Amino acid sequence: MTNTFGQNEKINKMTSPTEITKEFIKDYKEWNDFAYNLYESNDEKSSYKISKTYDDLILKFCNPEKKYQGLAYGSDSSHCPEQEQVISEKIEATKAIVKTKFVNKKFSFITHDYEYYFILSDNKWILEELYLVDDDGKYKSL
Repeated sequence: MTNTFGQNEKINKMTSPTEITKEFIKDYKEWNDFAYNLYESNDEKSSYKISKTYDDLILKFCNPEKKYQGLAYGSDSSHCPEQEQVISEKIEATKAIVKTKFVNKKFSFITHDYEYYFILSDNKWILEELYLVDDDGKYKSL
C-alpha cells in the first residue's frame, strides 16, 4: 500500500496556520486508518511501518527535532476532516494558536477541543505542539 500523507515535503511558506491545521487533520486521519488497517492485518513488520509513516507525518509539519508522544491509533481517528472544524486562529508576531472542535459523527455528545500551537520559522509556520483541552487542563497530543 502506498500512501501520500506525511511525505517529507514541507508546507508552502505562505500557508496559514489554519490551512496547515486542516492539512494535518486530513493527513492524520489517513495515517490513523493506514496504521489501524496494517495492525489488523497482522503484518510482521507493521510496528516498523506504522512508526515510520508517523515519523514522516511529524517531519512534514514539525521541526525534525520534535519529540512526540507515544503512537495512538484506532478504528476511529482522533482527527478527521469531517468531524473536526477550525473554530479560531490567533496570530501574534511569530506565534499562532488554532483552536478546533471535534464532534463525533456517531455520537454528537462526544466532543473534543484541540489547540494547535505554531511558530514562524524562516517564513513558514511550523507545528510546535498539539493539545487536547478539557475542563481540567491541556494535554500534549502530538
